[in-house]
Amino acid sequence: MRHNTRRVVALTAVSALGVVVLAGCSTNGGGGGGDETELRILANITPVLTKEYYQALVQPWVDEHEGVTVTIEVPSGENVQSTLQQELASGDVPDIVASNLDPVVAPQLLAFPDEAWVLDTPLAKENAVDDKIWQVATGAQIQSLVFYNKDLFSAAGVTEVPTSVEDFTAALAAVKAAGTATPLGTAGEWVTGAQFAMMSNPALLESGDFFTEVTDGDASFSDSPYAEYLDAYSGWISEGLVDPDALGLKYQDSIDAFTSGSSAALVMGNWLVPSIDDAGVDFEVGVFASPSLDGEIAPQMSGPAQPYSILQASQNQDLALSLVEYLVSDEKAVTASLESEGNFRQGYSYEGSALNQEVGAILDAAPGLVIGTSGPGIPGGFGDELNKQVQALYVGATPADAAAALDAWWGLNAAQ
Repeated sequence: MRHNTRRVVALTAVSALGVVVLAGCSTNGGGGGGDETELRILANITPVLTKEYYQALVQPWVDEHEGVTVTIEVPSGENVQSTLQQELASGDVPDIVASNLDPVVAPQLLAFPDEAWVLDTPLAKENAVDDKIWQVATGAQIQSLVFYNKDLFSAAGVTEVPTSVEDFTAALAAVKAAGTATPLGTAGEWVTGAQFAMMSNPALLESGDFFTEVTDGDASFSDSPYAEYLDAYSGWISEGLVDPDALGLKYQDSIDAFTSGSSAALVMGNWLVPSIDDAGVDFEVGVFASPSLDGEIAPQMSGPAQPYSILQASQNQDLALSLVEYLVSDEKAVTASLESEGNFRQGYSYEGSALNQEVGAILDAAPGLVIGTSGPGIPGGFGDELNKQVQALYVGATPADAAAALDAWWGLNAAQ
């Protein structure tokens, strides 16, 4: 990927060892349309992906469909997944879900048609089960990134970007010794476990299909890179390199702390770039690939960006398909979606910031991509369990405790 002087981000083709995979039943051919038809979208709401963002994104399609309205629904539970489960239980379901979903809801989803607009979406093949696609994404993300305050790192005497966990720990310790900021920002909610996965999954998965091996009894979390990263993370807690009260913080708190200069580094995916750019920070922000155990360049954790699924229970399947097709194939809609979070897709470009350019360079340099905590062979809910065990480190669990708990959970859930 090359960037010209106009800072146009060329969106790179990506593939992955796997992504969130949803299995289910075939379409029953439900229809929709007519006067006063409402399409409901249960959407993933973030500091960037606001209700207003989605409404503006769908508005051009709405303008072309007289008598159709689109309602953007904000999750009422902890997240989209839990809210959808509640709605499925009540029988009052949305037409479209704009979020990654656990495979547990797959039987409730509509299989997308075997058409070019579906197959051309990022990670479509990796997202297929039995040659059926249950989710289509607008773009792709990379997630194993560390955003850092260059001024604070420099003031602490850190002049080189850390490439190993050992060097990263030393850099955080130097920031702490300087006494200017919390070295590494984090939060409670889903953030703790997600950050851990962003750092450790490249090492866990770069040499093979670890998740299949642990299911077959040929591997364990207790004897894997996870154990080494859990040990490092526990050390960061005990050495005061993260906020000891982090579990009481929200995701937005971690962003605010970084953009205000209260924390010196933040592990997060490329979707953080617009938040940093919009914050108007008064210091220089840099980004580097999450440090590996041995200091070598590791793969990037990747996943589908702004994906969509359609519920089989929708009474407006034809309209839902039309809207989703628009969202993932219309040039203006796709470009707006990519630009909103700094995501990537082959054949598309947009005006990106200098920080976005740095992220693109990291993607170019990565030797490959690996999955997240959902996907083929991964029991639904594993991401929540990982989050729970990483958070347990803050309240006295040992790294060995956390790894053993992951092994125990996997043993109980992998066969289900």
